[in-house]
Amino acid sequence: MFARVTRYEGGSPGDIDGTLERKKRVLPTEPGQTEGMHGAIFLADRDSGTVVVISLWADEGALNASEAEAARLRDEVTADGETATVEHFEVAQFAVSQEQP
Repeated sequence: MFARVTRYEGGSPGDIDGTLERKKRVLPTEPGQTEGMHGAIFLADRDSGTVVVISLWADEGALNASEAEAARLRDEVTADGETATVEHFEVAQFAVSQEQP
């Protein structure tokens, strides 16, 4: 499994809910865009306004195949004064708790 980690910084802490709503648009919605995608996690720091989006992919090929569309969507949801940095990782371990939150 592979992950794309996108960190958005410079957003307004006072509008973190609006920022999160806009960032949800980075999720693929068209047929064929989600091939190999296992899900996404959105993290928010309400004090700084930073949002981190982690998308999980079946393999490196699926991650790479999604990159052009991800870059287009990222540009679309990055607000004025905000920066977006992207890193790719191999998921070395993935654990899920048996308890539900």
